[in-house]
Amino acid sequence: MKEQLQYCEILKTKINVTDMEKTVGYITTHLEALKGNYICVSNVHTTVTAYRDEAYRNVQNSGAMALPDGQPLSIVSRSRGCKDAKRVPGPDLMPEIFRLSKEKGYTHYFYGSSEHTLSELKKSLLQAFPHLRIAGMYSPPYRELTAEEDARIVEKINAAQPDFVWVALGAPKQEIWMYEHRNRIHALMIGLGAGFDFLAGTVKRAPMWMQKLCLEWVYRIFQDPKRMIPRYLNTNFAFMYYTHKESRQLAKQKKKAGQTAENKAWKMTGGRGRRLRIAMIGHKRIPSREGGVEIVVEQLSVRLAALGHKVDAYNRYGHHVSGKKYDEEYGRGDRKYYKGVRIRIIPTFRSSKLNAIVYSFLATVCAMFSSYDIIHYHAEGPCAVLWIPKLLRKRVIVTVHGLDWQRSKWGNFASFIIKFGEKMAAKYADEVIVLSENVKKYFMDTYGRETIFISNAIDRPDRHEPALITEKFGLKKDGYFLFLARIVPEKGAHYLIEAFRQMKTDKKLVIAGGSSQAVEYMEKVHRMAKEDSRIIMTDFVQGQTLEELYSNAYAFVLPSDVEGMAISLLEAMSFGCCCLVSDICENTEVVEDKALTFRKSDVNDLREKLEYLLAHPEVVEAYRKQSSDYICRKYNWNDVVEQTLQVYMGVKREDSNGK
Repeated sequence: MKEQLQYCEILKTKINVTDMEKTVGYITTHLEALKGNYICVSNVHTTVTAYRDEAYRNVQNSGAMALPDGQPLSIVSRSRGCKDAKRVPGPDLMPEIFRLSKEKGYTHYFYGSSEHTLSELKKSLLQAFPHLRIAGMYSPPYRELTAEEDARIVEKINAAQPDFVWVALGAPKQEIWMYEHRNRIHALMIGLGAGFDFLAGTVKRAPMWMQKLCLEWVYRIFQDPKRMIPRYLNTNFAFMYYTHKESRQLAKQKKKAGQTAENKAWKMTGGRGRRLRIAMIGHKRIPSREGGVEIVVEQLSVRLAALGHKVDAYNRYGHHVSGKKYDEEYGRGDRKYYKGVRIRIIPTFRSSKLNAIVYSFLATVCAMFSSYDIIHYHAEGPCAVLWIPKLLRKRVIVTVHGLDWQRSKWGNFASFIIKFGEKMAAKYADEVIVLSENVKKYFMDTYGRETIFISNAIDRPDRHEPALITEKFGLKKDGYFLFLARIVPEKGAHYLIEAFRQMKTDKKLVIAGGSSQAVEYMEKVHRMAKEDSRIIMTDFVQGQTLEELYSNAYAFVLPSDVEGMAISLLEAMSFGCCCLVSDICENTEVVEDKALTFRKSDVNDLREKLEYLLAHPEVVEAYRKQSSDYICRKYNWNDVVEQTLQVYMGVKREDSNGK
């Protein structure tokens, strides 16, 4: 009978690979044969204890089943190929059995806990399940029973003829008690720990969202810190270390056995055939144009999903940085999917300096519940927690969209976290993707870490005549210079405004974009703009308004001090804009000789280049004619997706420079 069950051995304990439905079905089908035996409801604490104590390990492995009560056990099982492994919490198993008891005629005995808890438990159960047949309840003394006392209670239980004996003595005591009473008690024994207290209402169970995020232990610490803190400090971190070590050993064995056919097949077919499960973490939310990271995550996720891969995007809870009027409410109700991508919303603070790190931690913990092949972090800050999935041997990919700690908007603490995330990426990520040769060189010089260059990309858009922009802002074709980016210091809008105010021209300057935590800087830019009536600030733009702005600009200007790979620059060139950019490597690598450059942070040089473009419309037109074809050939999303899939599977390739 036991041979029908599937197991995953974790730290030498055989944990069942099952779910609630399968478990209940197995118990009810084989109940008569199971009587006299016991079921352990296992978690991190019992598994680590069993790993350290051979005798207790024998107790765990000698029962009829060892159910994965703790979420980490099912996570580890799934990471080792047991895709059907789900959590089966003891406090949830009891009601499932109780609901069947009327039809099946089951009777129940409750052994353990306090008299008060048993009294409250009886009231609660009879209120929820009026039909329930309770054969008896017994609260044993805290001391060890004498042989005579034990014999009397065994006789009492058997005389009541229960089908189930529910045992709540706490681990490891309850499992040892069941082991010692196997075949003496003529019923199926199931150990429950705090299950009596939860169902009685004497101890409140963690909210469901905390259970799903594997944070029930945090809740229990607040309930009983004196007992729970030492317990979790002793076993939780030990569990991560032991399972990491065990997983490495298993991986070595698998490799020695020659089980690398999957990767070989991938290489032979060019990445076709296998469907991956991928988690995207690090963006604010998709769909969104809040920043380049969001655009890249959206494009990559949607295209991977279209190829048949299962992609989950972990969106942050909260409003669009430019205002809630721009919110896209995906991830709720009937909008849980966006173009084939499953949206998973992570609850966190609406506005806080800790928002990003809390989101990254919770998203990572949540991702551990699913059997992802790939966890893909975007940006450096979220990488501060990537060591967590590495403990369970997850394949972790990082895309560094830029050296974020250089951005002036971050305070000392945020910069520290971002720099720490960068170090974690360099040390632990399976592969690091960068968007520029400059950042590639930085990682090698700073950390001795090889990285893979994969650029951002762009689609060829349709151009539009001015309509909405004329109606809203009075703009006409070739009547304005365009700046489009987040209004943050490193994007350099203040340089452009200062340079433009020194010019004599009838053309206007359009400053388009929302803010991102840089409130003081946004206010400064607004004050500067108000001093010149030719300067128009549009706030955040998207859709047709955005497309019209690109289509009809005299020139696009990007005066950045810091960049990763600016999506707005790719977009502007794809629309056939003449572009003027600062001479930082991240910009010049993109434009090559297809745009005009000026010295970074140099207002005078910027003004001179703007005046040059005004005086030479033929130069503007020449740049326009070549920009769209050039950028769309150079930066293609199909190539990016193919290269990213190769990185996911560990297929070695030459980068764009043959390196």
